[in-house]
Amino acid sequence: MNLLKKVWVFFLRPKYQTYTYPRTLQRRVFLNLLGWNIAIAIGVGFVIEITREALDVDVGTHGMNRLFGEYHPLGILAMAVVLAPVLEESLFRGPLILFKKSTYFALALYTSIFLFGLIHLFNFEGYQNALWFAPLLFLPQLITGVFLSYIRVRMGLGHAMLFHALFNLILLGPFVLVELLNPSAN
Repeated sequence: MNLLKKVWVFFLRPKYQTYTYPRTLQRRVFLNLLGWNIAIAIGVGFVIEITREALDVDVGTHGMNRLFGEYHPLGILAMAVVLAPVLEESLFRGPLILFKKSTYFALALYTSIFLFGLIHLFNFEGYQNALWFAPLLFLPQLITGVFLSYIRVRMGLGHAMLFHALFNLILLGPFVLVELLNPSAN
């Protein structure tokens, strides 16, 4: 819990401060953050989905369903575990270094987190049908953006890319495995 408190304090009062961890501590911190992020994202995702169902909100199908219909599951996995982490971290958290000593670092950080979340709103093909519900749709990505930003600032861009890749692998991997073992009839 102390680690979550550190992430929360970082979010409330962001400072660009890289830590030099001993290798074993760095690995432990990294994996603990990954575990917490996955647990929180899944929990929040379930609450959002239950709320969406209860309110009968139509946001269309998730873009991942379309991808599974158009691409081989291993191609999807490569996009999610290699391409997306490298591109998204370079785009959203890479530029934070430019604000390292700037009084605008917090603004740059919050902007990068918001844009990272917002871009994932487009995963929902019909989000326009319920714009009032849209902020909830990308809440898990906002939370993940906070964790990725913390990792980026404290451990470096490479660690943020690895964190993002593992996060996607853990969440998407089971679906890819199911699709490989039992391809849907399209």
